[in-house]
Amino acid sequence: MGTTYRMVIWGPGEVGGAVARAAHHSPDVELVGAKVFSGRKHGADLGDLVGMGPIGVTATTSAEEILALDADCVVVTPRADVLGESLDRDVIALLESGKNVISTASYHNAAMPNWLSATRPPPSRLLEACRTGNATLHGTGVHPTFMVERVAMTMARALTDVTHVRCVEAVDFGAARGDMWGGLRRIGFGSDPADLTAGKPLALFGDLYYGDLTGNVAHHLFGARMDEVRVVHDLRGIPAKEVFTAASGFVVEPGRTAAIHLTHRGYLGDHHFFTNEECWYLGAANAYRGDDLPYPDRDGPSPIDYTLEITGDPSVLRTRLTFDPNPAAVNAARTNPVTGGSVRAILDALPAVCAAGPGILIDDPRPHYVHDERVLSGGKA
Repeated sequence: MGTTYRMVIWGPGEVGGAVARAAHHSPDVELVGAKVFSGRKHGADLGDLVGMGPIGVTATTSAEEILALDADCVVVTPRADVLGESLDRDVIALLESGKNVISTASYHNAAMPNWLSATRPPPSRLLEACRTGNATLHGTGVHPTFMVERVAMTMARALTDVTHVRCVEAVDFGAARGDMWGGLRRIGFGSDPADLTAGKPLALFGDLYYGDLTGNVAHHLFGARMDEVRVVHDLRGIPAKEVFTAASGFVVEPGRTAAIHLTHRGYLGDHHFFTNEECWYLGAANAYRGDDLPYPDRDGPSPIDYTLEITGDPSVLRTRLTFDPNPAAVNAARTNPVTGGSVRAILDALPAVCAAGPGILIDDPRPHYVHDERVLSGGKA
């Protein structure tokens, strides 16, 4: 029999709930605990909280109870508004207690400085916690991680020299849960487009994801130190063409923000080497998927779309990836495709995180090779 990993879910919301459902059906994972943040959820069965029915795992609001558990890994899926010093304190405590940590909302690049750095423990404090508890910390997900660190960086290896990488994410938020990220209004939808500027919280918090991502590209392609990387972000609102009404009753009138364009650009000196764009919109009538795309025409837009473009020598490489949800599958699993992709990234990383020595684990896009065991097993391996 293989190894069974004892897992705790820290925040069983949309992503944490999806991880719990997938883990419960995995023969390699045993769910042993759940940290919740609402008093009404304390004492509830984790399975009931995430729509599976009771599974015999009791949720708790007590961090001390989680720290006392015998667990191999804690999957941390925090809300965006708790990123920073308070989350760091929790994660440090988990690591020092001997638990590996996989996070979906932070720690994609612990070495990358950002606007929160002055109020957070230094990266060396995270490493110290890993060594104290003989534990590993890893940040992963669809984007950052899968789209750029894996797919784009793998594409880049086909070129002799790379000068620029562009990633454009275009997502229809029209069917998003009403409370996602604090609600559509909090994200910026429905506001005066003129009010969405680079100084708004959404743009600043984007640095915690896409600034990390920018540093990862600089590291993978150019071996750059993180203090050499300069990140410039921008945010703009695009007015609705048609009225949009969400299932929650939230209404966006024409002229108010129905699409958001968040951009992060990475520089090494004067070299603009990376551009990440987030294009989020409400409904097909108000779709905005980016400017000057290499694939401007499409037959029936996908609600989740990524465009990758690698510029270099001797060529320019481009690809587009789309997630076309299967409504029956989404309804049955209560998981949207991007969340599902993050779940896969977590479960795929679990064995490596638990087996690694103490430290901070990152994705490595370089080729890896294994012996072909099928030759010895008659093609059955």
